[in-house]
Amino acid sequence: MKKQRLVALATLLTTGAFAQQEPIQFTAKGIVALSDADMSASALVDGNLYKSKGSRDVLTLVKFPLDRNGQNMVTAPISNSSALYDKAAVVTPNGRFAFVLEGRGQLGDSVSTLKEGVKGLPVAARMFIVDLAPAKPTAKVVSVGNLPTAVTINPQGNTLAVASGDAGKEMRLIEIDNTGTPKRVITAPSPVPGARITDLVWSPAGDFIAYVIEDTQEVGLMKYSLDAAKKPNIVPHGKPIKVGGLPATGRFSPDGKFFVVSDIKKAANAQGAGKGELFVVQFSTEDTPGEHKVVSQLAAGESSEAMAVSPDGSMIVVANAGQSYQPFNNAGAGKSSLSVYTLDKEGKLTLANEYPFEGILPQSIEFDKSGNAIAVAVSEYLDYGDRTGAIEFWKVTKGDKPALEKMPAKISVPRGCHTVKVY
Repeated sequence: MKKQRLVALATLLTTGAFAQQEPIQFTAKGIVALSDADMSASALVDGNLYKSKGSRDVLTLVKFPLDRNGQNMVTAPISNSSALYDKAAVVTPNGRFAFVLEGRGQLGDSVSTLKEGVKGLPVAARMFIVDLAPAKPTAKVVSVGNLPTAVTINPQGNTLAVASGDAGKEMRLIEIDNTGTPKRVITAPSPVPGARITDLVWSPAGDFIAYVIEDTQEVGLMKYSLDAAKKPNIVPHGKPIKVGGLPATGRFSPDGKFFVVSDIKKAANAQGAGKGELFVVQFSTEDTPGEHKVVSQLAAGESSEAMAVSPDGSMIVVANAGQSYQPFNNAGAGKSSLSVYTLDKEGKLTLANEYPFEGILPQSIEFDKSGNAIAVAVSEYLDYGDRTGAIEFWKVTKGDKPALEKMPAKISVPRGCHTVKVY
């Protein structure tokens, strides 16, 4: 009997059957994560940063397959801001370059509190062009206008659209060459005169860019084209429409038919934001645009900004930050959840499942390339001492009522993790 057991064990070792039991199963070449390391989540309420001396913002590059010793993980000191959620970065489709908006600048070691919340952070105007190919990522810096708020990249990977606070130049189209360097910049005013754009999303086909404006509670569409001289051009396409009280993040379905928008109603605060809502918008993309319209809407969790759409377009996962960002003595501190919705061919949303989990201020979700797993950025945990953030992973079960199952392992990254981008 002992001999038979040894033979069975040898068979498992040689056939690699144990490989199926890896604690993180995720189909991708890599993940880029951003950590706003000098900003505690609870500072949104009480202003206390609780930062360690010398803590600095970091970009973490994780390559697959994973190595338990962290040999496939490298970091680079890239300033970034959790105030932008995952609107702060994009990665080229080939995974060569990451473009990171600074948003707000870093704080020195002598600063321990914020008196004006996020507004107390230094104003920034920079974008980092990070080359991910070297053993240690390297970065170049360009100016993209005062207080940039969002960046998106076209499917071809050669043009960026950036939103900033510069009056009359709220939009920038930045063409890049194969070294990631800008070769031409075109500026344009906000499609809603004088209004600050808070999110930008390029359509899957590359012919439109959707925008979100928190201040006017609107979403709309801009048409992108090249003229005879190959110069890019962008113009408003149709009239924007109202969606909710504080529209935050937008995502296209993979076929471009629908644009899903999270409405968080209120920003994070000491009293909590209350329940949010999801809107499904169908844009008019005809040459002569008709009216854009909301085809469905559904109640969502509290502080439900971050979301992802599955590669097949049938499922949406939303991270509900709840009141996890509250000071540690608050009953809601550290408690977040994920909500799973189905999206049918008519744009109707249906809640399938909800999953509470321990983690503070999840601000970013991405599906892997297969659609069988998601990665979630967690800012930190209800821990004391030298705290960290993490990338957590959940297995996806597809079907009429899709489900999630948390994987047993996570990737620890510097605290303040607010963005994950999969390539």
